[in-house]
Amino acid sequence: MIKIKKKIDGVEAVNKALEIINCFTLKKETLSITEISKITGDYKSRVSRISRSLENYGFLRRIDNGTFKLGSSIGRLIEVYDDSFNFKKLIKDELDFIMTKSNETASFFVKQKNYRTCLITSEPNKPIKHTIQTGLKRPLDKGSSGHVLSSFHNLPIKNKETILKNQYSMSFGERDREIASVSVPVIPTKNKILGSLTITGHISNFNKKNCLSFLNILRLSRIKIEKKLKKIS
Repeated sequence: MIKIKKKIDGVEAVNKALEIINCFTLKKETLSITEISKITGDYKSRVSRISRSLENYGFLRRIDNGTFKLGSSIGRLIEVYDDSFNFKKLIKDELDFIMTKSNETASFFVKQKNYRTCLITSEPNKPIKHTIQTGLKRPLDKGSSGHVLSSFHNLPIKNKETILKNQYSMSFGERDREIASVSVPVIPTKNKILGSLTITGHISNFNKKNCLSFLNILRLSRIKIEKKLKKIS
């Protein structure tokens, strides 16, 4: 008997394929077409057709007795999923390094739609520091990270050609008269920016000598991040 299920938005065949994949569990590592049909409440003929498509792309693997197991493509997706967390750990480790070397707040900004947001940050243990709230929407046309993200996303911004050439930007009292920042892009693949590494703090600490030091620290971390990301991709 075929069960009548509530309609789910999306492409029906894709929904069914994902439903078939979800039938497999630790207790049910191998399943026959009949078993999958009973679990999904769908006809065996349809389950068989979709299972063959999943097999063609490596998401299912047919074994000798005609039953199916999850295929190698599932393992590849798991590796990609794990790498996304390794990416965040990699960035966080470098932000901690930047913060320690500069004794200022280190952050990683990305472009999201028509604004920028801080994904990860690392703050020094000192009374006067700049605290950046992660996830907060900020303008793309202000701040050194906004300048960098706008320039490398080909958005209209002042001094864009200079930023693209030198691959950094500095901002002094632009959003807040007491705050300054230095930013560099992270570009793991050619012409595709991932985000911006930024050092932010009280403007009194951002004299010429310190700004050059901050820039060198950021560039060093950028190189390390890009090399490691290229190995992952």
